[in-house]
Amino acid sequence: MQIEVKHPTVQEVFKESFYEVPAFQREYVWKRLQVSSLLADVMNALFDENDNPSSGEYFIGSIVAYLDEQSVFQLIDGQQRLTTLFIILCAIRDLRNSLNDPEPVTFLEGMIQDQYQKPDGTTGVRLRLKPLYRDADIILQNMASGTQTLQVKTLPQSAKNMLATYEVAADFLSENFGRDVNRLRRFQAQLSRRVRLVRIQTLGISDALHIFETINDRGVGLNALDLLKNLLFMQVERAEFDRLTTIWEKMVNAIEKTGRDGKPLRLLRYFVLANFPDARNKTNLLTENNLYEWLSKSKDKDDLGITKDPIAFAERLHQAALAYKRFISEPDIALSSIYAISNSARQHLIVLLACQTLNNDSLFVVTHHLERLSVAYSLAKASTKVFDRIFANAAPELGELIAKNKARSDFKSILNAWMEDWVNREIEPLTLRISEALNVMSLDRKLTCRFILRRLSQYVEAKAKTSLKNLAISHFTKFEVEHVLPDNPSPELKAEFDRPSDYDYYKSLLGNLTLLEKPINASLGRDYFSVKQPVYGRSGLFLTKSLSASQSVGLNTSYFKAAQYFGQYSEWNSSAIESRQQEMKRLIMEMLGLSMIEDTTSASL
Repeated sequence: MQIEVKHPTVQEVFKESFYEVPAFQREYVWKRLQVSSLLADVMNALFDENDNPSSGEYFIGSIVAYLDEQSVFQLIDGQQRLTTLFIILCAIRDLRNSLNDPEPVTFLEGMIQDQYQKPDGTTGVRLRLKPLYRDADIILQNMASGTQTLQVKTLPQSAKNMLATYEVAADFLSENFGRDVNRLRRFQAQLSRRVRLVRIQTLGISDALHIFETINDRGVGLNALDLLKNLLFMQVERAEFDRLTTIWEKMVNAIEKTGRDGKPLRLLRYFVLANFPDARNKTNLLTENNLYEWLSKSKDKDDLGITKDPIAFAERLHQAALAYKRFISEPDIALSSIYAISNSARQHLIVLLACQTLNNDSLFVVTHHLERLSVAYSLAKASTKVFDRIFANAAPELGELIAKNKARSDFKSILNAWMEDWVNREIEPLTLRISEALNVMSLDRKLTCRFILRRLSQYVEAKAKTSLKNLAISHFTKFEVEHVLPDNPSPELKAEFDRPSDYDYYKSLLGNLTLLEKPINASLGRDYFSVKQPVYGRSGLFLTKSLSASQSVGLNTSYFKAAQYFGQYSEWNSSAIESRQQEMKRLIMEMLGLSMIEDTTSASL
């Protein structure tokens, strides 16, 4: 067997070659979580906490292929990540074009599709990546040309997955870069030049299939978790092998069944950072690459338990895995919000692994403040790269606090004071950025804006102590986003708006949005506020009903107090939208425990 192994960058993969996915291959199956995790991992690997390009490169796996007689690589393994990268490149190009980037996209376009010479000497154009299974080539062709795709209902699941991947990529780019085309272009360059794959090339399909089978049967290399397992087995008597094997398998199974891209190696790193202060220093945290070296060479190896009691160490890791799984698969209300902000959010688990012995009431004290931190960083568009350091520095200290005070009757107060002080120190420097972001929060930041609208509705229900007060944010995803000022107005309605030239800006502002039950929303259409206003009163949501009439009931009741946040409007113009924006901002700042900074510029253009 003759094989050739190369380590091309994304740029080299797509700029220099063409690929086809044979029809017999498994179709494109990646879901939103896998795509968002890949983008988040790449972003974290390529940029530091100050949004500057970091050093080194990022490896995302291998592909196996052979060259056919037309000099096209037939892809036998790796089509999921290669298809995802191709779609991401299309999304970057489309966003750059929509932002009127003065820099040509010619080079990027060449990674998506290019000319080639046909056997008869004429010139053709073909995609850099072409799947040969049903309808998928049409989807990628439309993405490559920047045109609309077919109706989703008529497509097979693989094609729907591709469309969903494009949407995830577009939302990620918009959320992280907004209208800053220079930062977007820089991300493209770093992705293209510093993300690498291993390309294993064979002479034909038989060899390629054999290589694919070997890789999947035997795995490639040993990571820190594999090496730690070997180290533990070296410390125990042979009679204990079965016992250690059982504990280890339970640990791995617990992580892999989280349902959210469970990675046992990530658990091991978070477990170490949560429990051992020596796993960090002033400049660098322990990474997956140097994790085993630290575990095997630590001067405190006996204290870790690896050599002193390997069975106990393995069981401790198993218990951490069960807690890890619970925190991901059975999140409380606050954790559900963190996952709603980002499907790939994981770093908070470093802190939670130091809290795994807490009951649910005490644990909610911790998750509540972690949610404040996560929402604040999201609103400020601050890099979550720093979360590794922030959480790793806090976790051992928090674990020690819990161990010393857990038995006290006032433990929850002690825990809350510690968490509040710690989180406030982290988010108060972001107050101005958060305030400015909320002044202009709109659907230009679609993911964040939708989250804030849902979380705000949840928060208001809790303040009013309605029947919805204890429901997780997932309940509020069932409601549709309603534009009070219609999203697609009639020419007459748009002309009657007090600032018709700025209509598109105002219609997307948070202050113009609410949530509404689907049947009610379908009945409203593109009507005037005077027609919509009484209908809003039929909603079951306090936030929406407040647009129809005051929800104040009695004096000093929970309804009365919640209603005081909202004004009443007889007409819906730019001033009303700006006022509503500030009302919603005040609630969010309160939710975050931050001082309100009054808007001196308003949401106006």
